[in-house]
Amino acid sequence: MQPKSKELKRGVVTYAELIFQSISFTAPAIAVTATMTGAAAFAYGSLPLTYVLALFGVLSAGFVVYAFSRKVASSGGYYRYIERGLGPRFGAFGGWVYMLYTVIGATPFIYFETALAAQYGLEVFGLNVPNWFWYPVGILVGVLAYLLAYSGIKNSLKYSVYTGTAEILILVAVAVAILAATPDRLDFKVFTPAYSPTGWSGVALGLVFSFTSLAGWGSMTFLGTEAHKSHLNIRRGVVLTILVLGLLFLFESYAMTVGWGPQNMGTYFGYFLPGLVLALRDGGFVLAALLFVFLVNSGFVDTLAIINAGSRDMYTMSKDGLLPDRLSDTHPTHRSPHIALLVNTLVGIFLFTVTGWLFGPLNGFLITGLWTGAGTIIEHILVNTSLPLYFKRLGDLRWTYVAIPPIATAIYIFALYGSFLSINIYILIGVGSMVAWLVAGALIYSVKKDIRVRLEEGEEI
Repeated sequence: MQPKSKELKRGVVTYAELIFQSISFTAPAIAVTATMTGAAAFAYGSLPLTYVLALFGVLSAGFVVYAFSRKVASSGGYYRYIERGLGPRFGAFGGWVYMLYTVIGATPFIYFETALAAQYGLEVFGLNVPNWFWYPVGILVGVLAYLLAYSGIKNSLKYSVYTGTAEILILVAVAVAILAATPDRLDFKVFTPAYSPTGWSGVALGLVFSFTSLAGWGSMTFLGTEAHKSHLNIRRGVVLTILVLGLLFLFESYAMTVGWGPQNMGTYFGYFLPGLVLALRDGGFVLAALLFVFLVNSGFVDTLAIINAGSRDMYTMSKDGLLPDRLSDTHPTHRSPHIALLVNTLVGIFLFTVTGWLFGPLNGFLITGLWTGAGTIIEHILVNTSLPLYFKRLGDLRWTYVAIPPIATAIYIFALYGSFLSINIYILIGVGSMVAWLVAGALIYSVKKDIRVRLEEGEEI
């Protein structure tokens, strides 16, 4: 009997593929046309200002990953960063939190987001679909993403590079079309609190959602084993990804704001896809149809990015004895962590089904979105805390490793606060189940025995 494979393909992921792993995780088309409405709901016509501030906030968080990648590049990503600085038990808890972010939260969340984008997008074009339309769309996205990820990391990332590039070009074309059709296209007051009904308070709360809409830029860290020149390329890739996404979202938010009318932004967040509405109005049917196609595809490649990262978190934890051993199996031909990918997909489909049919798709979207947002915030706080401790142990502690992580942590704590501004029964359900998951992880790994940290060759330099 042939022994089971436990190894990923080393050094096969290119620099461009690393970048699009993270860009895909952010799902720019969905973020611009739909998610951006969360920030507009508070900042109104000062929406672009929130993205100026968010860019600086994300850069401070990106510095932490940049610094860690000088020494550590692993399929464990954030789990390995936390384990290196805070020790195996905190590292195990960090990996458990990342499962909350990706496996428990983001996987069903992106099924909902893609399905609802397809449903509401068709309505923008005057096509009404049955109320149950969201469910088969979400299931189809989950199954197809699993099959492509199962076939190997190169196949999924090549697809992401080609379609992601087209997605960005279409978003830029839509923004240009909106600006060209807008008489008063120059309005620099959108970069001030002038259009926020509550001034800086509204801008600050809008920043919470602008900041979290950029989440996913660090998912390339989970390809540390498979990336070519991983320590160098992850370091370069994080910076370039944040700048590309930050500037893209800033440009798009400006176009959407002046196109809708800064003084009319009180109606903007009344639509699920206001960006698609503007694209149809100012860009015409063909451009809007292209945007819609890549909007749905954006959710699909986001699903790919999520399960690629989440499965490698589980794969590495399994190799360290923190999860069942089968999760570290890799396919003998494709070398994908196929068992972890399958578990990630099945858990996502299960939660998508239960929360969607029990509470309705919009409330399921809210609950899983809460898990996603809170998970990434807690994870980054752990990573930020780990950085100075790790480099102190190495005898390479610099003042920037002490000064910058608390800035990023403060921004994440503020974002966590913003996640609970609206309290209703579904928020309470989401919070209760999330707390149960976190308590379970803390208890399991406080008493867990046989933890065996196994660093691969070249994982730490």
